[in-house]
Amino acid sequence: MKKSIVLGTMIGAAVMTLSGCAGKGAEKTEPEFKVIKDRVIELTYNDFDLDEGAKYLDKYDPQGAEMGACSAIRVKVDGKVYVGRDYDFYCSDAPAFIIRNNGGKYRTIGIGNSPASFDKWESADTYKVRPEVLKAAPFLCCDVMSEAGLYAETNIRPKEDGLTCTSTNPGKPRRCTQSFMQTMLTQYGSIDEIIEHINDYDWFDLQKMGFEQSFFITDQKGRSIIVEFGADKAMWQESDCNANFFQNKELYAVEKEGCGELRLAREKEYLSEVKSEDDIFTMMKRGAYDQFYHTDVDPDFAIPEFYGEIGYNKDSAAADPEGAREACRKTVEKFSKYTWEERVANKSWESTFITAANVTDLYLHVHFSEHYNIDFKVGFDSAE
Repeated sequence: MKKSIVLGTMIGAAVMTLSGCAGKGAEKTEPEFKVIKDRVIELTYNDFDLDEGAKYLDKYDPQGAEMGACSAIRVKVDGKVYVGRDYDFYCSDAPAFIIRNNGGKYRTIGIGNSPASFDKWESADTYKVRPEVLKAAPFLCCDVMSEAGLYAETNIRPKEDGLTCTSTNPGKPRRCTQSFMQTMLTQYGSIDEIIEHINDYDWFDLQKMGFEQSFFITDQKGRSIIVEFGADKAMWQESDCNANFFQNKELYAVEKEGCGELRLAREKEYLSEVKSEDDIFTMMKRGAYDQFYHTDVDPDFAIPEFYGEIGYNKDSAAADPEGAREACRKTVEKFSKYTWEERVANKSWESTFITAANVTDLYLHVHFSEHYNIDFKVGFDSAE
């Protein structure tokens, strides 16, 4: 049986300006830190300064910290707009964190997990967030929802020569793409506004983190766009899903390390079976990245999803399909025998988060960690 926790802290703070709640030079307050449940923490920022945070990330080496997502897809259930998403990451004992950001025009709530930036969880009594992480934590979310009725999630792609993003609009205010969701969702209340203001900034990726990012944004009417950064350009287009490859046709044609197409295709096959919120978790799980580590997975399905893990890329797998299948089978066999401690030590993967984001009613329903099997909901006021 799943552990169940209900999160719904009342947030009564006044709306803050982008640069904080006080004038220039005013001392910032520390975020409120709260342990909600075993392995689930909450950080509330009432005067978080996005400009200060972006400057900090520009020089901060997050010690290999990575964030991201594996797939996201828009779905309607009983007339309500949802986004199902699975976020797969290294197996870890790090906690989930909930970020409440009240430091902009619109409040946001976010979900994240960053093993390299947060100390290993030992107990609620001893767990502390390192001070330097507090400046970056709002940018380490994989899901962000705004009270204006927008939901966004982020996905990653491996860096490739010629496709990196170092500067999209020289001379404009400089922002790392890791700050995109908080920058845009705290200031702008619609997809059209976001599109209008994307190029108000000079976007760049943190080169030390080893990946590029894209963002999937959905509103309460069921409209979705994907915003992609690559080859020093910020691009957007209408879309109903997101994974780990470029949807921009020009960049898709030249990338070699993108993946996730078959995973999305598999999830779309199950859309017709989604009749409830809980069915979204089933749909995402069936198409999730970590199925690779279950012995019943079809190697033909797994190969395109795990080129890096099995030592192949698109071209070499196509040239040697039998060799790629055999490498896949061996990897499945190896990881299926690991204990949890061995999976953590060997950086194998799990579905860290599977989220059913209810964009209509503005809450995030999250299944966190297959191993610890924790279930929770997060809303702006309350959630059951």
